[in-house]
Amino acid sequence: MSIPDLAPPQLHVSERDLYVVPIRHHSPACSAHLERLLEEVRPGAILVEGPCDFDQHIPLLNDERTRAPVAIVAVRSIEKGETSRRATSYYPFCAHSPEFIALRHGVNAGIVTRFIDLPSHSRAMMGEAADAPPPAIMGDESAFDIGDFVTALAREMSCRDGNEVWDQLFESRIAEPDWRGFFGEVGRYCACIRAAAPAGSIEADGTLEREAQMRAIIAEVRKTVEGPIVAVVGGFHAPALMDAKLAGDKIIGPSATQASGYLVRYGNRQLDALQGYSAGLPLPGFYEKWWEWHKANPASLDPRIWAHDLIGGFAAHLRKDRRAPSFPLILAAVEQAQRLAELRGRSLPFRDDIIDAVRSTFIKDEVPRHGAPVLNELHAWLTGTAIGDVPASAGSPPLVEAVRNEARRLRFAIDDGEIRQRNLDIYRKPAHREASRFCHGLQLLGAGFAERTAGPDFRNDVGLDRLFEIWSVSWSPMVEARLIEISNKGDTLAEAVATTIAEQVAGLEAQGRGRNALAAIELFAIACRAGIGEKGAAAILDLVEAEVIEDPQLPSVIAALDDAVLLRRGAEVLGITDTNPLDHLVATTWRRALLLLPELAAIPADQAQPQVRALADLRGTIEVARSAGLRLELDAFEDALTRLEQARLAPQIDGAITAFALLDGRAGGEALSDRLLGELAGAYVKPADRLAFLGGIIAIARELLWTMPEVIEALDTVIADVDDEEFITLVPHLRLALMPLDPRDIDRLSSMVAQRLGISEDRLQAQVPISEAEAMANMRLDQAMAQKLAAEGLL
Repeated sequence: MSIPDLAPPQLHVSERDLYVVPIRHHSPACSAHLERLLEEVRPGAILVEGPCDFDQHIPLLNDERTRAPVAIVAVRSIEKGETSRRATSYYPFCAHSPEFIALRHGVNAGIVTRFIDLPSHSRAMMGEAADAPPPAIMGDESAFDIGDFVTALAREMSCRDGNEVWDQLFESRIAEPDWRGFFGEVGRYCACIRAAAPAGSIEADGTLEREAQMRAIIAEVRKTVEGPIVAVVGGFHAPALMDAKLAGDKIIGPSATQASGYLVRYGNRQLDALQGYSAGLPLPGFYEKWWEWHKANPASLDPRIWAHDLIGGFAAHLRKDRRAPSFPLILAAVEQAQRLAELRGRSLPFRDDIIDAVRSTFIKDEVPRHGAPVLNELHAWLTGTAIGDVPASAGSPPLVEAVRNEARRLRFAIDDGEIRQRNLDIYRKPAHREASRFCHGLQLLGAGFAERTAGPDFRNDVGLDRLFEIWSVSWSPMVEARLIEISNKGDTLAEAVATTIAEQVAGLEAQGRGRNALAAIELFAIACRAGIGEKGAAAILDLVEAEVIEDPQLPSVIAALDDAVLLRRGAEVLGITDTNPLDHLVATTWRRALLLLPELAAIPADQAQPQVRALADLRGTIEVARSAGLRLELDAFEDALTRLEQARLAPQIDGAITAFALLDGRAGGEALSDRLLGELAGAYVKPADRLAFLGGIIAIARELLWTMPEVIEALDTVIADVDDEEFITLVPHLRLALMPLDPRDIDRLSSMVAQRLGISEDRLQAQVPISEAEAMANMRLDQAMAQKLAAEGLL
């Protein structure tokens, strides 16, 4: 099967001495044939599809210290209403990108070498929406894989997708000497793809605007350059440049203020079409190996040698982890790859043939749905982890250099894209604490460098006995691109963190979280973990305190106080040596809580639960503060509680306040017994209200159940006097009141109840093989039967 029988498009427009070269981005075969074309034609100018404001980076691309893969990152401001943000997009090159080959050839030959596309900041280069720019501006080549023409062709050729079609039709011809025939076929293939594209899509996505810009720049160069001009463009655009006259189009020049660009390192993982890169080829490491093998064997296409080198290379990779297959299996895989290629009508094994051969020979069991480990490793190996390099003269914002230097100092690998695990002993090693703050900082900035998988949580007081914090880290070009995007936030990581947190605190109002102490201190806690530094912390604290002072909700303020106390206790691990600002924040939050306590008198019974939970948290926070050596104004707290004791409170809140009085010795057991008996036997309309007072006591201090016998005595007295129907009604509310008890507390309480009843504890712990609902239903049935028998005089 071949491409439809159409006349090959014109490559050379003789009246303008213009060669329009249709290529697929990052294709090794296109690069090899382009080298042959340039050597034969010897052009006077080379023009390449790419933003025209990137011309300044062309000398850097030819620098001997530049090692692909690299990318030019465009940074631009996007206005949306009264706000603006910075966004980035990428124009990547690998060693076998035709554009990279063309640009280097032009610079080395000393001829005019330019980009000819619209500026990177133009709307047509930013995608459909200006506020959602695409990650790459090289162009979307998804039509090479999922277009109608390609889909139909793949079906006829028995290929899985358009990428397999491309490999079979074009990549396999890398060593052919006839560049005219090769590019003629590529041009015809791309013309068919364009013809099958929806009529309105080419205009809607900015393609026509871009092609008008290309024609205009070609016309301008034609006026000043003697000799042939070679224009290297994506095959989709080639027909528009071959057929149209170069007249009437105007050049849109770059703006010095709307965008800026940097040459940065890039990686194979980011070039992978399977990872979402719309202009890429799948598994770029495979094509890198294909290019390198061709350069080492330019005249040889021996399928056995190629298959042996590739499969043998993968086996050697497995051997590093002692997972290599036996030599007979390797030979079987090589033979399998050759036979699959022959069966599919290919001159030599290609990407899918290699993968299928490894699958059928290296794996003896069924392949699970999530993939076999050896196949996952093969895909990772064929993707590659290489990251390029750029000369220091390429320049980058101070933030990028500062983070790079800090990463190296903390012994993070930034020369490849491997995912590594880093275990940080944050309690015993100061350097590891610095590394932890570094990871937290980049996580806050959204750099995609580190993900925390385990470790102590100082904010929630969880797992503090864990010695190690565990991170999964991987330095990628996206990290540097993100740092470039936010480089206006500061020149160091600490400055960028401080600016980001300040913006987030200021933005709480817009998110509907204004005047929220907890939200503000949560952000401050994040900043502390991210190593904001003492100077930055002091600046942020003013904003946080303003939110605390204006918060009208007691639960939020108490939760914020808990956060602040836990931060103060972990100040050393968080790298805060001057604790005065934190002490001031704790004192401010504490005073705000005391100021809001009198408002508990106005809380109705149906809204009491969150307030009681907050008071329980407050007791725990006070204990943590004591253990950390923090001094809180407890006399003022007791005064506020004393005033509340005189007020008329909702029963549950009243019980909570009474519990504090019992703990502080301001109330005794006799008064508690009388009050409990009154509440439990009270004439409340709702049964829940009878147990609300007890629930408030238990929520604050469940230990009072066994340290003050009066509680159990009052409860036993009331429960013993109720009839069966009333007991059934009270049971769910009693369970709710006792909910704060943990299993040990329940065992202790059951032991006390057994002693009062004079029975064995084992009887209370017996497991009844019926559900609670069934037991309650049986009790109701027994009660109904008793009433019926009594009505009939049988009882």
